[in-house]
Amino acid sequence: MPQKLHKDLRSLLDFYQKQRQNLPEAYSYARGVIDKPSFFTMKDFQRHLNNPLLRPEWVHVKKDGVRVELEKSSYYKTVQNRNLLFMDKGVLNNAIDGGAAVVLEGIDILDQDINTFVSKLDESLPCVLCNSVVFFSQQGNEAYEGHCDIDDVLVIQLSGKKTWQLFKPQQRRFTGIENQSDHQLGPVEHEITLRPGDALYFRAGVPHRCITLTPVSLHMSIDLCDSTPTTSDITREATNLYRQASELPYESAGNVVERYVSILKSDDFQSSLEEATRFKREEISKFRQGIGRTSIVKSLNKFI
Repeated sequence: MPQKLHKDLRSLLDFYQKQRQNLPEAYSYARGVIDKPSFFTMKDFQRHLNNPLLRPEWVHVKKDGVRVELEKSSYYKTVQNRNLLFMDKGVLNNAIDGGAAVVLEGIDILDQDINTFVSKLDESLPCVLCNSVVFFSQQGNEAYEGHCDIDDVLVIQLSGKKTWQLFKPQQRRFTGIENQSDHQLGPVEHEITLRPGDALYFRAGVPHRCITLTPVSLHMSIDLCDSTPTTSDITREATNLYRQASELPYESAGNVVERYVSILKSDDFQSSLEEATRFKREEISKFRQGIGRTSIVKSLNKFI
């Protein structure tokens, strides 16, 4: 039986669907989408950080512009010839006491409500596997410098206040998008302050930088991660087909390119791409269902 969506997340889903029906050129912002967010609080954030099985790869910590290396606080205990890994949270605790910003990844894996919500976002797009992330920041420390994202992003402010500086949209690309300088970012085009319950939707390639205005801020970002076949997938398959039916020998480079392009444009190849996308979407759906079962073991109920 599908899990019922939290009322806060129903409101956020309505906001998201409106943006997808009429896509903004750069961003869209709405105040009070959720009245007093309760679906994810600071207590929930602390509860997940307190999980003794939490590993460093789930957490990004930054203080005074420098990443805190949690890997050095990782240990293992050998039990029956297997290493049980765990992390001493002392380094993380001290970093937070010192004003650090903390990013917790994979919230959709850790929280069933969030997984139910992002599954609906997955279903709304051709081939997407969303990722949900929580950002905790304190004045003077942000998790990331100015940067772009390669996918559209949905943001909901959970507590505190945070200002988002948005810059002129750039060409979507996969390189050179992190830690952009003031020169690369250019002048601020829009400045928006999010308060608890406010939502923001911005498009891929829109540079942004955040500033925490209150002692503490907590917000959730959901990356609408495009999972359609990549150029690597496409060219690999096209190259395999070209090897089976290549241009005649000693032809010019232009003719070789023309032959290769004809493979890419052929009806059979286009159909194979559509089939690959359908298959990937089905796999994503199965994977999302698996995520939904990460914290469900009902078979012991009869013994309780």
